[in-house]
Amino acid sequence: MASDKNSSPAFFWRLLVRKIRLFSYVVEHDEGHAPNPHFRICTLCRCKFRKSPKGRRNIVELAQPGDWVIGTGGANPLRSAGRGKLVYAMQVEEKLTRQQYYEDNRFERKKPLPSGSYDRKHGDNERPTNPFEKHCQFALISHRFYYFRRNAICIDKKKFPDLEKTGRGFRSHFEGDIVKQFVKWITRHKLGKQGDPCMKETYKEGRKQACKSSC
Repeated sequence: MASDKNSSPAFFWRLLVRKIRLFSYVVEHDEGHAPNPHFRICTLCRCKFRKSPKGRRNIVELAQPGDWVIGTGGANPLRSAGRGKLVYAMQVEEKLTRQQYYEDNRFERKKPLPSGSYDRKHGDNERPTNPFEKHCQFALISHRFYYFRRNAICIDKKKFPDLEKTGRGFRSHFEGDIVKQFVKWITRHKLGKQGDPCMKETYKEGRKQACKSSC
């Protein structure tokens, strides 16, 4: 059952009392694992995270409920949607430790199942194995997401000349007006998962064909 946390008074209060941030990074491998848009919930867990206590904090550690995370296309058209495209956008509603994520029965179908369907095989809810993974790594949860799959949409470069991040790392230093404009633009699109991940289709039955876009 869908969570109502995104419509709770506490959620909206968080939006009012702090600045909403926007995080942008490149989805080099759009295979449905990270982000994981399956089963009507988008999660980001096994990508853009810190792998050890000595590592720099990444998006999964820094983002908070209310923030937006977007993924843009990678350069390889067999693995992603290509540069200048928006693969997905999600507004974070919950942030759970990996231990909480693994124990929460709402996300049982997000656990990888080797003999299951493509969606189950690419689950991101993997069992954490040590204290750092259990309590210092996180999963970002959202029902308010826009996943465009291989039909990724073009980024309006006139409106958002600096929205796209190329290469490694992420970008998050966006002015408040830019974030507001982005939210206004993205929410005009259809909510939810618009189809399957790019790599599910390009590698289906051994065929290799470039991802398409709606541009």
